[in-house]
Amino acid sequence: HAALLGGLGMGFGGSISYMYPLSFTMSGHFPTMYYGFLTVFLEGGLWCALGTAGVALTLTADRERLAALYKPLIFVLAAMWIHNLMHDRIEGWLATPERADLDSTWHRQESPLYWFDADWMSALFALFGVCAYDLWNRALVPGLRHKFGLLLLLLALVGGGVAGSLIQKGLERAGLVEQIADALVVPQGDLSKINPSTGLPFDPADLMTNWPQFFGDYPEYVGPLVGMAIAFVLYFAYYGKWRNGSGLFVYMALGWLLAFLAMPVLGSIFMMGVGGFRAMPPRSDDWAGIVGVFVGACLWTWRNNHKPVTLAATLGFLLGGLGFTSAQVFRCIAMIPGNSNRRPDHEFGAFLKHYQGANWHSVLEQSQGFCLGLAMVVTLGVVWRVHTPRNSDETMPKWTSVFSAFFVMFVITFFNIFKNVETWTEGKAPLVPASMKAPLIRFIELDAATWFNFVWWAAALAALFVFTTHTRRRLPLLSGPPAGRGQIMYLCILWLMVIMNFTRALPFPEGRLITEWMVAMNACLATALFLTQRTETYDPLSLPLRPLPRLRRLWTGGLSGAIAL
Repeated sequence: HAALLGGLGMGFGGSISYMYPLSFTMSGHFPTMYYGFLTVFLEGGLWCALGTAGVALTLTADRERLAALYKPLIFVLAAMWIHNLMHDRIEGWLATPERADLDSTWHRQESPLYWFDADWMSALFALFGVCAYDLWNRALVPGLRHKFGLLLLLLALVGGGVAGSLIQKGLERAGLVEQIADALVVPQGDLSKINPSTGLPFDPADLMTNWPQFFGDYPEYVGPLVGMAIAFVLYFAYYGKWRNGSGLFVYMALGWLLAFLAMPVLGSIFMMGVGGFRAMPPRSDDWAGIVGVFVGACLWTWRNNHKPVTLAATLGFLLGGLGFTSAQVFRCIAMIPGNSNRRPDHEFGAFLKHYQGANWHSVLEQSQGFCLGLAMVVTLGVVWRVHTPRNSDETMPKWTSVFSAFFVMFVITFFNIFKNVETWTEGKAPLVPASMKAPLIRFIELDAATWFNFVWWAAALAALFVFTTHTRRRLPLLSGPPAGRGQIMYLCILWLMVIMNFTRALPFPEGRLITEWMVAMNACLATALFLTQRTETYDPLSLPLRPLPRLRRLWTGGLSGAIAL
């Protein structure tokens, strides 16, 4: 359970682009460097805070409340999976003819769904998922009043769309649409710059704006969409019950969308003189949405008597942010010897040239990962001293344990490892053919991705069969103490990722040793330490519990210290 919620929490950080701020820290221009370190602090803090909060929620929540949380969680994950399947189709349906064949990398800004390069659709579908759970949950309650929830919602959406359309047409007739657009829409760029191909300033009509691309492609539908959105919010604000902890996902998803609207979208209107309310244009502004997720999670946990989780999120943010920036400081110091930017006219020896030729980006990433893990350990140590631990996971419903283990071992890892197939099949000398015929049966020919999926999901189904069988009759391999089962899961995931990372990098030059070789050596050390740890049961009550620290004091001192550092 801790691996599932902690892993999903850490996943939020993976959606934040952070290389631009790191380049700012190395610019040599003090204001830019200072801004870069503050931005790196923010991103590292968000990365660690939500992962730590997920683990802390698992370890401190009542078993019944934690088990109840799984039902809305499944709805949210299912909705996000549906978005993953439908995104390209929605994009193709909305694309205008001149944008139909553009690639999704270098021309992704021309996608109709492009909005500051951010994952706003994922947040929107997560909100749809938890609202679908609320409809389903209310339908289970006896009484006719809740049976027509979906019908009332559909009527509200139709009414909101019609009202929005009528209001838009009224504003058009009154000549107010252009005034509203001028107030809310700003082009993303410096209008004083000269277009080198024409010798004239750039046309604002050719620049992206602070709103989704399809707003400009289909302006006639803006009114109905806004009306339906308002009707949707009003319906669930009035009827929503948010049972079984589903309010947590409402706070997180709505927090993402509101923070994104407040900062890069609307905030940029007043800050275009400095490039808008953006951390690293033109890269993703997911950072703003994750700020909303973090604030929403803290508000929900505080209001619902999960204050140790709020403490964990706070400490995780402060320590994770400091760890993230500290790794960059240490990397900059390590890069000083033999750096040609310091003495470009000096001929350095072969040793220093080789030293400088290392993959310093990998050094940074591994150091940052180490610092995030260290921050999580320290945070959970503090939480352990202020909260009486709950019962073990043995008291959880068996299906939640099966779901957790299966999702962590085969779903989270799949989204990382499946990318290997494209790497194996690309280039002039691919490691694996792009398509292959079945053994003995010539007319069956499938692409490499399909063959990979056959193997992966066959293994997943086999594991699922083992897990469910264990819930009915205890299997020897899984019948040991909880620590042993945790070791099995940890080692399976650890070495799976190490091996698959190695196969993704093949063939690689010697410069990759600092990545693949170092990762493997680290895994060997982690395996030895993990399998030889003490597994005696410690009595947490043998030490007196400390009072919960004042969060206001933590925030004031922590942020002040970070700004000073």
